Amino acid sequence: MLSRIVYPVLARLLWLLRVRFLCLTSPNRIGHLAIEPDCHAKDRLLAGRWELTVLLLRPADVANPRLLEHWRKYFIVVSRPTPFRLLTPFLSFDFLRLYPLRCVVAIDDTATAYDTYRRWGERPPLLALTATERAAGRATLEKMGVPAGAWFVCIHSREGGYSPADEHLHSYRNSSIDDYIPAMHAIVAAGGWCIRMGDSTMRPLRPVPGVIDYALSPYKDAAMDVYLCAECRFVLGNSSGLYMLAAVFGKPSALANQAPLSAVYGVGIRDIAIPKRLRRDGQLLPLGPLLRSPIANYRFTELYEKDRLEPVNNTPAEILAMTEEMLERVSGSPTYTADDEARQEKFRALFARGHYSFGAASRIGRDFLRNLAESDFRPA
Repeated sequence: MLSRIVYPVLARLLWLLRVRFLCLTSPNRIGHLAIEPDCHAKDRLLAGRWELTVLLLRPADVANPRLLEHWRKYFIVVSRPTPFRLLTPFLSFDFLRLYPLRCVVAIDDTATAYDTYRRWGERPPLLALTATERAAGRATLEKMGVPAGAWFVCIHSREGGYSPADEHLHSYRNSSIDDYIPAMHAIVAAGGWCIRMGDSTMRPLRPVPGVIDYALSPYKDAAMDVYLCAECRFVLGNSSGLYMLAAVFGKPSALANQAPLSAVYGVGIRDIAIPKRLRRDGQLLPLGPLLRSPIANYRFTELYEKDRLEPVNNTPAEILAMTEEMLERVSGSPTYTADDEARQEKFRALFARGHYSFGAASRIGRDFLRNLAESDFRPA
């Protein structure tokens, strides 16, 4: 009885003090745990809005407890049992809750994360590793066989073992790690190392010189996941949320096999990406008309199956070309012609509000666009 009187009064007081509870959509997924707090904090800073934002999360309920600790710089993180229990009733008051649903979930809508990152621009990232984290991470890298001072790239290709309960919804996003091997060779030839990321269900990677299958190694843990994504030269990945962990630490990504089509662009302003193509009855479909149809926003495997659509993975050659472009970009020497820039703008013009990545400041892979037919740039 007392709680039914006290909590409403305290809730009104918290509202007046501008205390709000940010309710993450899926804190057990690394992409959501990374990008949703990041965008909320950046939006708040860009708007000059004062607010005490609470993240009410237990470490056991989040994808990466170490990342949660980093968010203490910008949020009141409540994770201990007693405070958690005392504050949970405040979540029943709608006026205290904030839901970042449109940040990256945005079904059949534009994700607001792209606008946030575009407006944030070249400002420094909100998160950075501590000196202690860097020293510990580098020591572990050396135990893994990476020489002191060597640079590295995180590699990730989405598979279906991480969340079998909903894999039937998202299997269209999967791709083979073998298709990334030529790109790994290029990174090693350029003087870098490759760290294959993922979880313990990943298919073992065949031995490749200069490549470490960290996902299946005894060194894998939450702290090392954060270190690798925060310190890599870039991520070579796909439409998995892991690349967003790198994004919140200011690292760019080269993203292959992006799906759905409307979500092809990376969130980070220095990202480059290439989409999966779609095939029906053995025929590759032009991208332009697809982007002007509901198919562009298909987010579930059953929608593709119902329309007899087959997602086509990027070829090893396409992934290699995009990787070589990113190597140029991080070295400060990318080569773009006037025709390349025109193709970028023609492809970007196919996107409209309602497309997931509309308004992105990132780019599509140079060679992918060079190899498209004119019909891919026409809306019909």
